[in-house]
Amino acid sequence: MGMGPLENAAAVDGAPVVTAAAAGGGSYALLQCGEDSAYVRDAYGGYFEVFRALLAEDGERWRVYRAVRGELPSDDDAAGIDGFVISGSCSDAHGDEPWILALVDLIRRQLAAGKRVLGVCFGHQILCRALGGKTGRSCKGWDIGVSCIHPTAAAARLFAPLKMPVHLPIIEFHQDEVWELPAHAEVLARSDKTGVEMFRLGDRAMGVQGHPEYSKDILMSIADRLLRQNLLLDCQVDVAKASFDVRQPDKEFWKKVCRGFLKGRLQPQQQQQPKQQHKVQL
Repeated sequence: MGMGPLENAAAVDGAPVVTAAAAGGGSYALLQCGEDSAYVRDAYGGYFEVFRALLAEDGERWRVYRAVRGELPSDDDAAGIDGFVISGSCSDAHGDEPWILALVDLIRRQLAAGKRVLGVCFGHQILCRALGGKTGRSCKGWDIGVSCIHPTAAAARLFAPLKMPVHLPIIEFHQDEVWELPAHAEVLARSDKTGVEMFRLGDRAMGVQGHPEYSKDILMSIADRLLRQNLLLDCQVDVAKASFDVRQPDKEFWKKVCRGFLKGRLQPQQQQQPKQQHKVQL
């Protein structure tokens, strides 16, 4: 279960929900993997606007497809999209509901076509599955609140222009995780609770287990709702709330990371070869 759906914008001719900025930028699609929440719809205009605030820049065209309802871009529509973002969800990435299987197929086809795909929480897990990895329930249970994740050397090279810190806070809300990475994928970050907080495969696929798009009020609105449904314990919600007193998520850095990957701005630094030692004759 990876938490974090999205939605909202204006429908165009009965087609998937679309929003557009001025002409001249790239074209991107947000694949909505869960229903919007009443709180985020009222407070932010929907999760679609939350993701746009994180990722969108002037001149770009953004649209959202409700993948959880079976809405996915046609091959013709997908051909005109430069990059895809896969949201969180209340569903399990290892499930076999028809919409999940259709999403896995779409991810594979778009990666084969050379498109960039960024997965967040459930999206991180389903991207792993589509590439041949394995996901499932974490043996450590829920991870809720602000966690410090630890970038690997591979991440330090990839994000070198951004001066990546040694510890990077992000909001977490999940009980599933990546169990096994796809072949040739590399871990970009780990945490005390989760072995694969970030991964990438080449320069086209990247997953982030946490929620760079979340804020404290969004997290707590979901936590309170799950508490009322007896899906969380009071102590778990208390720990999540207290985590914000210890550290704050670095929203601006995550904005640079996610935009940089999605728009192809990041090139890993090449590891320097050690200089050859020459003997000096006396």
